[in-house]
Amino acid sequence: MRQDVGENRTASDLCVKCGLCCNGALFDFGPLSDDEKDRVRDAGLTIIEKEGKTAFGLPCPCLKGAFCTVYEDRPQTCRTFRCSTLKALEAEMITYSEAEARIEQGVKALADLQAQLPANATPADARRWRREAGRAEAAKTLSASPMVMMALGLLDVVLDQYFRGTDQRQVMLRE
Repeated sequence: MRQDVGENRTASDLCVKCGLCCNGALFDFGPLSDDEKDRVRDAGLTIIEKEGKTAFGLPCPCLKGAFCTVYEDRPQTCRTFRCSTLKALEAEMITYSEAEARIEQGVKALADLQAQLPANATPADARRWRREAGRAEAAKTLSASPMVMMALGLLDVVLDQYFRGTDQRQVMLRE
């Protein structure tokens, strides 16, 4: 059993230090069931419907810092999601301190990307630019700052290693 000395911290304590699943770093969207659409829209989330899929866009507007302001009424995908680090902690494969270190690395990689992004741009925008690199608008942004793509690549490496598998990357194109 891997555990920190005097450790009484919970998964919830860890999640509120992170927020990577809600702030648009880990995913571009959160899948929704059809019966959740109206309730989620009423909570202020942007609904995306594309190619028969329904989702809400991330970053989540209900996230304040790393706290969810609609926690009791959050969508099912939010209730059930467990990142790789949280799963490893719950399975006692890593200690709480090791989980915190992973979060610090993810948060730093996100901050490094955000420092390279144009004002008001998000990691989802950077991913879109990467997907659309052949288009004029995206190419202009990418050529102006190749550091954006380097920082995005580093963020994705950290996220894939500690928070999701490469098979969990999402793409839902927006207009």
